[in-house]
Amino acid sequence: MSPNNRSQLERFFFDASNSHGKESLINNKLLFDLKLAAANRGYFLNVYLPEVDQDGFDMIFDDHDLVVKTQLKTVMKGAGTTNWNIHKRILRPTIDQIKYFGLELSPYGEGVGGGVILIEIDAAQDFSVRYFYTDLVILCGFRDNLLKVSRPPSNDTISRFFTKLYNGSGKERISVPKSLFLEARSPESLLALMGLHNNISTSIWRFHVMNMAEPQVPARDLPAPFGMLKKHVNEEIEKLSPRIQK
Repeated sequence: MSPNNRSQLERFFFDASNSHGKESLINNKLLFDLKLAAANRGYFLNVYLPEVDQDGFDMIFDDHDLVVKTQLKTVMKGAGTTNWNIHKRILRPTIDQIKYFGLELSPYGEGVGGGVILIEIDAAQDFSVRYFYTDLVILCGFRDNLLKVSRPPSNDTISRFFTKLYNGSGKERISVPKSLFLEARSPESLLALMGLHNNISTSIWRFHVMNMAEPQVPARDLPAPFGMLKKHVNEEIEKLSPRIQK
C-alpha cells in the first residue's frame, strides 16, 4: 500500500518520528488485554517494568504463583519482517530448569526462563492486533516434533537455531524466525501459552513437553506413554493456537 492510500492511523504508525507514541499505544493495548483476561479468571495480573534496559526483558508478568520475564517485539501487518533479534538469556532456562534442556549447569548456560511476545498490528483495521508467543518449552516442542503444527519450521532452521542458542554468551542476541512462534487465539490464550493462570487450559502440557524433551529421561519414567502425552499436549495447545492441527 502506498503512503498516500494509508489511513491517518496507518500513517501515524509508519512514521518513524512517532516511534515512542506507537510503543506506548502498543504496550498499553497488551497490558489492557492481558489484565482483562486475568480479571476474567478472578485475579489481578501484576506487571513490572525494568528500570534499566540491560537485562534483555521488557515486561515481567506475575500471576501470584508464576513470574514470566518477556521481551516484546512488534511488527506491522504486511511489513515483511520475518525474524527478530532476541537476547539469548531470555530464552535460556533458569538454573533449576537446565537439567531438562541439556544446557551446561553453570552461570554460563543459565538464563531467565522467559519468553517473547510478538505483536502484529493491523492499523488498517482500526488497530487490531494478533499475539504470538514463544519460549524454550515451545521451541523444544518444535525441535522434538511434539507439536503438530501447520507450516512447520524446517529441520535445518531448528538445528541452526538451537546450535546458536546453546552456544556463546547469554548476552548475545539470536535471530528468532516467525515460524518458531505460536499464534494465540486470544489474550487469554496468550496467558495460557505463557503458563499463567487462565480459564482455558492448565500448564500441565508445558511440564509434559519439558519431560519429553529431557534427554536423560527414558520413556518408562514418563507419567504416561509417550504417544498419549503428545496427544494430550496437542489437544491442549489446539485450544490456544490456531496453528495446531487436529
